[in-house]
Amino acid sequence: MKNKLNEITNRTVVVVGGNGNMGTMVSEFIDGLQGYEVIGIIDPNNSGTKFNSLTFSDDVICDYMFEFSPSTVVNENIPKLINNKSKLIIGSSGVNNDSLELLKNANKAVSVIPNFSVGAAIQKLYSQKLTSIFPNVHIVEKHHKGKEDAPSGTSKDLASSLENVKPSEISGDYYAVSNENSLNIYSLRSDEYLAEQEVVFSESYEEFILEHKVFDRKAYLSGVQLVLQEMEQQNSYIHGLENLLNKSMDI
Repeated sequence: MKNKLNEITNRTVVVVGGNGNMGTMVSEFIDGLQGYEVIGIIDPNNSGTKFNSLTFSDDVICDYMFEFSPSTVVNENIPKLINNKSKLIIGSSGVNNDSLELLKNANKAVSVIPNFSVGAAIQKLYSQKLTSIFPNVHIVEKHHKGKEDAPSGTSKDLASSLENVKPSEISGDYYAVSNENSLNIYSLRSDEYLAEQEVVFSESYEEFILEHKVFDRKAYLSGVQLVLQEMEQQNSYIHGLENLLNKSMDI
């Protein structure tokens, strides 16, 4: 159906992994935003949703494509997503280095957002400042039992962004202990957490902790809206919500 003269056309969105927890919430949120319309989701488990069920084999035409698939399949999806002409927003954890290289070299607007929480982005920005004062650093990340991958994509991303750090060690019973960029990451999995992260800085006589807690997944929605707004002007690759925030914050 043709648009009427002077009618404002909504920006169209497709959500990959749209039947998962994040995908479902983000689909409903975006579809309710003025000026945007979710025209379908790509998810092998799609059932009982109000959105059209699409596949990668469909000739999908949209303005934006979100990726919220599980870490077990996201790297298989990325080559398919790059071939689509839409602007691409990757919100899944578990994106490997090979996939990141593909995304960096994609000839279109791509945003890789390991965490849509504004609080997590601010934690990362301040952590980058504090390593010049407190060189000894470790991360404790805590997530619900349903999150099997460890360490989390958010903690790996933060660790890889820090320079000149020295690893610090702690004892305890952890789901996993990992090392990223010479920095130890301690992972906990329990239903008493949704998503929490401590970045612990120390030197000989004191310790400083930056702690961030998410109590509800709705915390991510303000970041989703910010990314959509910024992608209007974006024509290349950007990594991390903090780089979008940096434009408006003097940190």
